[in-house]
Amino acid sequence: MPAPLADWSTNQQIDIHYVAARAPRQGQLLWLPSEYGRLDSELELAQTLAEQGFDSIMPDFFNSLMQVASRDNFNLIAPERWLSLIQTSHQVAPEGLATWIIAPNRAAAAALEALAHYQQTAQSQLGLILINPDLFITTPEPGQVAEYLPAVSATHLPIYILQAELSPWRWQLIELVQKLEQSGSESYIHLLAGLRDRFYFRPDATAFEQHATQHLSQQILRASQLLLPLMQTARQSAPLAATSEQKLTVSTATATAEATPARLQLYRGEQGRDFNLIDLNGQTHQLSDYKGQVVLLNFWASWCPPCLYEMPSMARLKNQFSDADFEILAVNLAERSEDFAQFLADNPVNFPILLDPAGSAIQTWRILAYPTTYLIDRQGQLRYALIGGIEWDEPEPVAAVKRLLKE
Repeated sequence: MPAPLADWSTNQQIDIHYVAARAPRQGQLLWLPSEYGRLDSELELAQTLAEQGFDSIMPDFFNSLMQVASRDNFNLIAPERWLSLIQTSHQVAPEGLATWIIAPNRAAAAALEALAHYQQTAQSQLGLILINPDLFITTPEPGQVAEYLPAVSATHLPIYILQAELSPWRWQLIELVQKLEQSGSESYIHLLAGLRDRFYFRPDATAFEQHATQHLSQQILRASQLLLPLMQTARQSAPLAATSEQKLTVSTATATAEATPARLQLYRGEQGRDFNLIDLNGQTHQLSDYKGQVVLLNFWASWCPPCLYEMPSMARLKNQFSDADFEILAVNLAERSEDFAQFLADNPVNFPILLDPAGSAIQTWRILAYPTTYLIDRQGQLRYALIGGIEWDEPEPVAAVKRLLKE
């Protein structure tokens, strides 16, 4: 049963669900709630891991503060609460038993920030398991470089990353590990093939994702076993940059850009990027080949609902300008053509679908949210951009295309 326990930093009440091990104790797990709150699927995972000898400490800040779980409310949680929770859970662990912290999504940022501060004054023997971690200061506007939280480079812990393959963050893993290792963190990466971010609690989870959820406890168990030998040495973190003292900023966009209604924005990022990709017929396309035309460049995936939602309107937009110097190029994000063949059969398009199996364009164009779209003028200059799906044949985007065609 949920138990309200004292918040050790503010002496207020915090709702903590405690799941006791039902086998010889192997250690304890501290589950940090993400912007989605404490989840039923995580409670079920804790029950399964209890059979393997793990206690689970599962706080619910949103319930304690009488707030709805959301990105905005997550951002209002005082950093001291995270720090106090980690300090006390580490200190009250039964002697000789290890503590692993599990931090999904944006909770990964809160965990690293708190741990970096904790390790300034105390040596810790902790392990950190991150699930689809969101560790950017904020999701940047299209074309801008994403910056990691300062705590990423200051962390000194053994870390295991469980990352869904069907995610823009998957392409940032090498850079992320390099950042984590700057202060001595050893990192494991486990790429979860064929899965989307939030796969274990998505309301639209596929049968494959539901099956994978049943095995997630085994992957957490494996992560704990791999980290345990590295947790025997007490560690301290490197000094934090001054900006890390600021309050955590919740990302403004997510992997499927579902936060706020999308609108075309003036583009202010890097120019001059290109690609060399083939279409479904094997024909090669380079963006530079389209100078003299206005181009709508769209990055999409078949498992991204906003991407699929907007594509029929893109076809209608193309029809409106069928006699103009206008083209649409839709770059699919590292899928096989058979993965979206049925969708195209049901929703035929009148523009090239380009394949990016190695993720080269994703990385060159720094795609961090789906869909991301650019509107490019006749000189090849990126003029407008947006993150998220819209109806492309509505007045605003149609007017933007007309303006560029008249230049």
